[in-house]
Amino acid sequence: FLAVGIEPINAYMIIGEEIFLTTYGWQDLLVKMTPLMFTGLAVALAAKMRLWNIGAEGQFHMGTFALTWVALHFDGKLPYGILIIFMFVMAIFGGGLWGSIPGFLKSRFGVNEIITSLLLNYVAAAWLDHLLFGAWRDPNTNNFPITKEFSEAAQLPSFGNTSIHAGLIIAFILVIIISLILWKTKIGYKIRLSGDNPNAALYSGVNIRNLTIFVFFISGAIAGLAGFCEVTGIHYRLQQNISIGYGYTGIIVAWLAKNNPLGVILSAFF
Repeated sequence: FLAVGIEPINAYMIIGEEIFLTTYGWQDLLVKMTPLMFTGLAVALAAKMRLWNIGAEGQFHMGTFALTWVALHFDGKLPYGILIIFMFVMAIFGGGLWGSIPGFLKSRFGVNEIITSLLLNYVAAAWLDHLLFGAWRDPNTNNFPITKEFSEAAQLPSFGNTSIHAGLIIAFILVIIISLILWKTKIGYKIRLSGDNPNAALYSGVNIRNLTIFVFFISGAIAGLAGFCEVTGIHYRLQQNISIGYGYTGIIVAWLAKNNPLGVILSAFF
């Protein structure tokens, strides 16, 4: 700030006022916090097993691909309420299956998951561009790379007249669920044991190969839900560059939280 001739204290006061003392600031904060909770949680879960999922960005995109396919083919053909559930499930599978690719390569061939998950981000983004500039582009939008707008049946409810949507509640619920799984269930114990001491896990009979694929699937599914909430809660259609780096920022969110699911809430807010 000083280098460009701006008084730092005044600048930070303005930033604080715009965020915390305006209605729009709080709305925008909670809206941006929602996808970061999902992607941060996705990275944190994998990290509990010492797996480095750098592909939440691509898994986010493949979640949006799967749910958009449902919306474009079934919008107006399914009963109210069924469509959004179908989109929710498909976002889980879209992100999860994309995430399971580096998990499979890691478990079966020992391929470094950092490399594969990172490179798959670019494949996912290119695949969406292919569709948005081609078959899925809405001809009524002057050739912009976006789909047609989804109907109200494919939209998450929002709170009052604000842009804050039900995805925020889903994110909080998911954080609690993952926390309970990690510390209160047998599968959670296996995940933590495999991360802390793989040799002890092997001697205990844990199938680390299958567990690696499973954890990557769940991690990808959570990232896919970030895409679900962003499409159905904010944009109501798929468009180019819809993520704005939420998957990559999720890595920072998870590490600031020390890969603790509950800590993700605070770091995502920050």
